Amino acid sequence: MTKVFELSHFYDYCKSNNVAVIPFRDMPAQGVTMRINSQFGVFLDFDQIKSTRLLRGICYHESGHVGTGALHKVSSPYETVERSEHRANRWAAEHYLTADDFRSAFADGYTELWELAEYFDLPEDDIKNALHYWTECRGVDFNSDR
Repeated sequence: MTKVFELSHFYDYCKSNNVAVIPFRDMPAQGVTMRINSQFGVFLDFDQIKSTRLLRGICYHESGHVGTGALHKVSSPYETVERSEHRANRWAAEHYLTADDFRSAFADGYTELWELAEYFDLPEDDIKNALHYWTECRGVDFNSDR
């Protein structure tokens, strides 16, 4: 089994796009992407990140924020926050959890959410977001593929 998203993808992407990856303690979240002028930084609070799978999920998601520039202020209205999160999730799915990746996992017999999380080695929420994007937003019917 090959993993679709690797931490090396995240770090390579950040390096080639001049994105700083900065460990930072006592943040309100496990990972945060910020922009100052045209410079992006991804801040990771390793005290809150308890597993490699969780770190992979955070980096997977934050790469979507960097890739789209979809950021919001802490005080932004809920609608703005959700729009930014949706754009980041969409970008990450399109780049790292494609419909073909899911087809391969299903063909290998992985169908339950927890099985897919193990297969891709990402948190279940990231798998759920990617599946939602492909089925609800893009109209992919994985059942008709079988």
